Amino acid sequence: MLDALPLDARVLAAAAALMALPGVLVVRSPWRALPLLSLAFWVASWTWPLGGSRTQVLHVLLMVFGALALFRIVRPGPLPRLGRAQMLVVVGAILLAVPQARRVVPPGTRPPVDALAAELLAWHDGWPASFEPLSPRQPFQASGLAAIAADVILLTGAPAHRAVFAVKVAADALLLLALWSLAGTRAPAGRAAVVAAAALLPAAAVAEASGVLASAFAVEAVALFHDRRGHPSAFTAGACVAAAMTTDVTTAPCALLLASLFARIAPDPVVDAAPASPVPGRLRTAAWTAAMLALPLVWRVPPVEAPDAASLAAVGLTGLLGLAARRRSVAEWRVVASGLLVMAAGGAFLGRAADDVVTRDEEAAMTWVRDHARPLDLVCAPDVPAASWIPAIAGRRATVPMGRGWPVPAGECAVRISLSGLAPPGAAPVDAPAFRAGQAVVWTASQGR
Repeated sequence: MLDALPLDARVLAAAAALMALPGVLVVRSPWRALPLLSLAFWVASWTWPLGGSRTQVLHVLLMVFGALALFRIVRPGPLPRLGRAQMLVVVGAILLAVPQARRVVPPGTRPPVDALAAELLAWHDGWPASFEPLSPRQPFQASGLAAIAADVILLTGAPAHRAVFAVKVAADALLLLALWSLAGTRAPAGRAAVVAAAALLPAAAVAEASGVLASAFAVEAVALFHDRRGHPSAFTAGACVAAAMTTDVTTAPCALLLASLFARIAPDPVVDAAPASPVPGRLRTAAWTAAMLALPLVWRVPPVEAPDAASLAAVGLTGLLGLAARRRSVAEWRVVASGLLVMAAGGAFLGRAADDVVTRDEEAAMTWVRDHARPLDLVCAPDVPAASWIPAIAGRRATVPMGRGWPVPAGECAVRISLSGLAPPGAAPVDAPAFRAGQAVVWTASQGR
């Protein structure tokens, strides 16, 4: 059914399906939490070594969940009202997504590794033992974001870099929803929406994709636990904590700590009017759920990187602005909110106006290598940020390290590529290029291929 759609439309449709199911079946959960509940399920299902084909598991589960979702459509329960707060969140999501339309790949140093991991997960249709043949690094590691991107690849056949890009766009919108949920525990819905947008828009321009998704899981876990709806909300909060740890094991606990501190500081008797939960042991339920779902991390350790400062800054700023939002009159808050939104929107567009890491010409050159080079060919490239995308886009080993602790593949270069206006290392090629697109030039050992 997706084959009739353009590539990017297929990717977005697959990402939307993964965010909708099975979360839409959880009838007691707030609507804004449903996408993260769905992604938490898909992340957890990757970590457990169930065996078999991941593609078959995806298709079977989506068909079952889709059939069950018909009951939710027939009897949807209370639908969310489309008010001013919801419109502000929609506008914020558009401001996050539209400036990214010109980009080829998401910004940051982690997305190339996530795309590489997603590519290998899709190639093996399961969890591989190492990064071979694209890198000699062992053992294999993948973040929760790479796992979701791999599911998108398996459903659509899209290139890994476009799948990671789509998941990054979705993660930005999900973090906005999570911050809105968190700010809503201390401020009215309209003010909470302004606070979430003002805190996230500038930070999202430089935030790492995996850090954004992990922060979204962690923040939503705190918001769900705070709603005091008994053990079901505690269970879902624990599931989100486990998904956050699987996605980014260093950013998740930091975001969880920041959100928890904000949720406990100076409760507002007007907004926070829900009585204390009569159900004992909710914290124990959440903790045991998180521990059990995160248990596979013992043998499938996710990549360990420094915490993503940008997404953590968005969480902290949401807390500070949320506390300030309660202590102003309505007239004062309107003026402050207008200024915050203008500054946030301007910062978001300026931050995303920087040059793309990979240009369209460089993407075309790497795609040509993917279609024409032999599977085990080694690509010789200059040490520039764009070269780190060669394994994911070209599907070939490259002479540029992916980061700290990543060994460089050894061997003789069969393909040479010029990126960012720089020639590959070694002797200057004397043959006519096999492919040229702007400043991106490709030479091969045999121009006949």
